Amino acid sequence: MAKKTPARYTMIYDYVNQYYAENSRYPSVRDIVAGTGIPVSTVHRYLNDMKESGEIEYNGRRSISTAQTEMESPSKYMKVLGYVACGEGQEEEETVIEYIRMPESIVGTGNFFALIAKGESMIDAGIYPGDYVIVRQQKGADSGDYVVALYEGKNNLKQLVKENGQYILRSCNEDKEAYPDIYPEDLQIQGVAVCVTHKLQ
Repeated sequence: MAKKTPARYTMIYDYVNQYYAENSRYPSVRDIVAGTGIPVSTVHRYLNDMKESGEIEYNGRRSISTAQTEMESPSKYMKVLGYVACGEGQEEEETVIEYIRMPESIVGTGNFFALIAKGESMIDAGIYPGDYVIVRQQKGADSGDYVVALYEGKNNLKQLVKENGQYILRSCNEDKEAYPDIYPEDLQIQGVAVCVTHKLQ
């Protein structure tokens, strides 16, 4: 029987954490074997030792968790569906350009997609060109929400405002001449923006 080494304990422990971070689920023994190259019988022995010492929770099958994974927030896996206009509307198109994850503790629950902001009409709301806008997919919204709206066959990111029974799509930019209010006759809400990410300059 091969001698147990601290390096293998660390390798298995770190792999469990890495696997959970990348997949939002716990690895099986087979996953650990494939990811570390350690033989299956050896992985079982190390996992049982780590369970007895309290380093991990392990039921002998898939549920292998560490203190770190227990503290991590579940994440939402979503498509980045191209760009959204922050200015004049643009023709609606759905092109998946990448996939990203965001912690559920930040975005909340629901179904999500992401868009990359294009234009400067929302800069006073903290949304700048190139920002990733995380959108909860839904058909309704409240006055004051930042929405991805479809009107006249074009989509746009605006603040939804209701005044005197009329819905208005409003930019968040003090240059009202360049970014006037839009009074859509045929309005479809595609989702509500819940957060935005951008790089610090």
